[in-house]
Amino acid sequence: MTEESPGRPLREVLVVFAATTALAAIATRLPSVLPGMAGYEHLLVAGVFLYAAVKLAQREPGGMRRHGIDLAGMLTPPSPDDERDEGPFGIYDLARAAKGALPSALREGGIAIAIAALVFPPFIVGFAWWHAPARDFAFALPDDLAAFALTQLLVVALPEEALFRGWIQTRLHDRWPPQGKILGVPLDWRAWLLQAALFALVHVATIPHPARLAVFFPGLLFGWLRAWRGGIGAAMLFHALSNVLSEILEKGWLL
Repeated sequence: MTEESPGRPLREVLVVFAATTALAAIATRLPSVLPGMAGYEHLLVAGVFLYAAVKLAQREPGGMRRHGIDLAGMLTPPSPDDERDEGPFGIYDLARAAKGALPSALREGGIAIAIAALVFPPFIVGFAWWHAPARDFAFALPDDLAAFALTQLLVVALPEEALFRGWIQTRLHDRWPPQGKILGVPLDWRAWLLQAALFALVHVATIPHPARLAVFFPGLLFGWLRAWRGGIGAAMLFHALSNVLSEILEKGWLL
């Protein structure tokens, strides 16, 4: 195998980012052309991001794990040497993968909750200061909280983390291998900042508004978590929790 040129990972990231961003922007605007697509645009964007991340990672042996998106085997196909019954539609394989991933899921979930306990209180204070709401906070959970939280986890956080913190951040570290540490975690500042900047830009491309650039800052935290944990599990769970909190704050103060 020929050695990869130093500039190739960055060029590859920018090409993939441009292509997936263009497709995501088209998907979000489809309902204006095809009214029957209303409500499906988020699924289309999720499909673009997740498909790109998985297919790009699978180009190399063990790539899903190297890019941190195998989710303890949940997204990795079973070994061809496994002769156990896969069950109808592979349900037995899925159940075995879920059982094997449970310890990791509990561990990463605990990390996400601990980070939330540290970050959410100052975020709430900052949210109130920035928006200066004219009324007292009225606590209200999102309609059908379980469905909303699951959507944030599987349709929003999983695809975005797989692409931006999984594939993109890994490829950027191929270009700039970590030479030092950020808050105790091996992480190159150029890769760290750029993945968050691209994450912010894709949000503006899908819904043009300057306020959307603010996701740059949680993107930094998601990227740090991915580097610390070696995968996207904790970042994905924390991402979903953050979106649920934002929805609660907006309903309670601004809507």
